[in-house]
Amino acid sequence: MLLTLAIWSCAEQKGEALIYLKSKDCNYDLYRSDILGQWEERLTTNEGWDWHAKWNPKLESIIYYSYDVDGQFSVFSKGLNGATTKLPLGDLVNYQLTSDVEKIIFIERDSVKSNIWWCNIDGSEREALTNTEGYNGRVAINPSNTKIAFVSDRTGSNEIYTLDLESNKLNQLTDNDQIEKYLSWSPDGERIALTMKPNKAAKEDIFIINADGTSLEQLTFTPYAEQEIAWSLSGEMIAFHGTSEADGDQIYTININDRSFVKVTSGDYYHGDPCWIPIN
Repeated sequence: MLLTLAIWSCAEQKGEALIYLKSKDCNYDLYRSDILGQWEERLTTNEGWDWHAKWNPKLESIIYYSYDVDGQFSVFSKGLNGATTKLPLGDLVNYQLTSDVEKIIFIERDSVKSNIWWCNIDGSEREALTNTEGYNGRVAINPSNTKIAFVSDRTGSNEIYTLDLESNKLNQLTDNDQIEKYLSWSPDGERIALTMKPNKAAKEDIFIINADGTSLEQLTFTPYAEQEIAWSLSGEMIAFHGTSEADGDQIYTININDRSFVKVTSGDYYHGDPCWIPIN
């Protein structure tokens, strides 16, 4: 009992916990863990797949994707009290709900292009945010819902862009021969974490860049791949899905200031898609 209390006390001291997907018995469900990996709680028990959890502060819920055993796709909201609600318009591709619950950002694509759109929460006033050939995607919405960051290959290679949702001003943040993929905003909206690798055969590292495109800095220098990333609510850490031959697919955190790592998950399971939630 004392050990349990100590674990909860340590997690609560930081004020946040981690959500991630875990594959067990060929089934993907969402789990919650403290930031040191000392306890773990299963959150969903769907016989299909649950993944892509994102914290929504206004709803005080995680928003996540789900496939049932019949292949039916849905988007759900799950409160910290366990109450689960199926959200409308879940058929929109790459559905993302803004933190103020006023807009849905999604993708429309065909055989030659993939573009970013948004609409009101009821589906009205659909509007294209990008309109180019090729790929536009991997959208990350900033905390104030005023900008999106995304990956586009409109110049012939993957680069990171931001779009101001009020002025429609587009800003290209990167211009290099690297392959950019995963994105996450800092909680103050001043910086963006991203993954890059020099070629398809290489393994991703994490970088940080200012939201205006200045001061690109490499955060990790590891022999394994860092994939889906999530900036902590406190701004102190970044969680990521790391893949290595020795440990498989696990969730790690890195402290931005001292570059120290914590391996949060363990075991012969697939872990991925981390996100942060507050705890009281």
